Amino acid sequence: MRFWIIPFDMYIVNSKDVKPYPLKNCRGVWVRYLLHAGVGAKRIQLRLFTVEPGFSTPLERHEHEHEVYVLRGVGVLRGEEGEVEVKPGDAIFIASNELHQFVNTGEEPLEFLCTKETDKPPEVLA
Repeated sequence: MRFWIIPFDMYIVNSKDVKPYPLKNCRGVWVRYLLHAGVGAKRIQLRLFTVEPGFSTPLERHEHEHEVYVLRGVGVLRGEEGEVEVKPGDAIFIASNELHQFVNTGEEPLEFLCTKETDKPPEVLA
């Protein structure tokens, strides 16, 4: 019998073990930086957002795109063309420079995973 030793360059963390930070200049929104340059991710950041009931992320646009997956809660995603409801199980692509904002319209926290293309660690961890 042969055994192969395969080198792995992996990092595993449970989201509950990652400190939540308040989103800069935004009340009622928390972010956990799950994967980022500080742990070896060279191109993509994976973040877990929590938006408390009645609050929203900033209305913004920027160069990087987002891929989002809604885990819990309900809300609306605002854009230049209007609003669309979002719920658990929804996968969302937000193109570069697309105006966007997530609003929690429910009675429980709205949680979603969101990617960001960057080779820098989060400001709060640098």
